[in-house]
Amino acid sequence: MLESIADAPDGVIAMRAVGEFTIDDYLAVVEPHVHELDGGHSDLRLVLELGSDFTGFGQGAWGDLTDEIRHTHFHRGAVVTDDRFIRTGIDVLKWTLHGHVRTFGTDELEHALRWVAH
Repeated sequence: MLESIADAPDGVIAMRAVGEFTIDDYLAVVEPHVHELDGGHSDLRLVLELGSDFTGFGQGAWGDLTDEIRHTHFHRGAVVTDDRFIRTGIDVLKWTLHGHVRTFGTDELEHALRWVAH
């Protein structure tokens, strides 16, 4: 499930995964924001925290999520996690994405929010 992160800067979609993160979570929570911004020609700014409450990706979710995100145009995106496998996967994947992407440690959430907001 995805929860909103309170006090995110204006224009930043910020959420944290609690429990398992599935493709349905992405489609239900993130996709509506993407379509809303596409209509207004605004820049998508997205922060996803995969912290201590995150238990993993649902069946096939990593592949489905990476496929969805490759087709999403955004200005800046940040993944906040201490999981080195996810950080490595994002660092490899970012070269195929339409936008600037960085990974941050869980102790750097505020820094990630500020970076994405600019």
